[in-house]
Amino acid sequence: MFESMIFLKIAAILFLFLTLALSIIVVNFFKLQKRGWNFADIAFPLFAFEFYLISDKAYYSSLIPHLTFSLSVLAIGLCLFFLLQKRQFNYKRFFKVFWRAGFILTFLMYLALVIAVLTL
Repeated sequence: MFESMIFLKIAAILFLFLTLALSIIVVNFFKLQKRGWNFADIAFPLFAFEFYLISDKAYYSSLIPHLTFSLSVLAIGLCLFFLLQKRQFNYKRFFKVFWRAGFILTFLMYLALVIAVLTL
C-alpha cells in the first residue's frame, strides 16, 4: 500500500511535466503552428485523462464529474459572454476559446489534484 502511494505521487508529478513536454514536441515536430494549433490543444485531453487516472487511484471514486461540471460551467459562461458582450455567436471562435480555456481550467485542477495527492 505504501509503495503504491509513493509510485502514484511520482507518477502524478511526472505526468505534469511529461504531458507539457510531449505536447510541445508534437506541435513542433509536426509543425502544427501553421494550422493554428499550440501545445494546449494537445495537452488538454491528455490532462483530462491523467486527471481521471490519478484521481481514480488516489480516492475511492474518480473526480471526473467535478471536472465535467467545471467545464460545463465554463461553456455556459463563455456562451453568455459571447452573447451578452459581443452580441454575436461564432461556433468556431467559441470552440477555440473553450478549448484553450478548458486547458487552463483542467491544468489548474490537475495541479490542485497533484498537490492534494502529495499531502496524502
